[in-house]
Amino acid sequence: MLGVISVVAVAAASRRVGVAAPLALVVVGIGLSFLPEVPHIEVEPELVLTVVLPPLLYASAVHMPVIDFRRDIKTILRLAVLLVAVTTLCEGYLFAWLLPGLGLAAAFALGAIISPTDAVAATSIGKRLGLPSRLMTILEGEGLVNDASSLVLLASAITAMTSSVHLWRVGADFGSRSPSPRCWASWWAS
Repeated sequence: MLGVISVVAVAAASRRVGVAAPLALVVVGIGLSFLPEVPHIEVEPELVLTVVLPPLLYASAVHMPVIDFRRDIKTILRLAVLLVAVTTLCEGYLFAWLLPGLGLAAAFALGAIISPTDAVAATSIGKRLGLPSRLMTILEGEGLVNDASSLVLLASAITAMTSSVHLWRVGADFGSRSPSPRCWASWWAS
């Protein structure tokens, strides 16, 4: 209960100060993590993936205008798939160079974890700056898709830690985890 009250208080204070709430929450969270009196809270990843994330993604998807999403689908996919993949590769090679004992597959896994952007922070800052609606649609659409790209890359990197993985297999994973062509065709027709 104290945590919920703290989140609401920080969000309200951030509005008064003029700082985006997600950024203020991150700063306060980092500050609290250094206090010895604050208990160490550990959340199961399965709980986040099955209970927390789906309602957030659903709420974002419901508010996304379908016509605008279709109009900007190429840009959204470039940002959400291509940019996440390139960022994962660059970060993976950087981590492998900085931490030589880590291994390339583990370095790519770490890169895949941190490569997707935080759509909530980006859109809240964009709204405060008064960015054009088309740019906001692109940011929100990219936020809906980039986590899926990152998860596919993470799964491929984890698989590479135990067996060999070829680049064509990662591409096949992207194709097999996305909707079927019939689904895309019916989506475009509606």
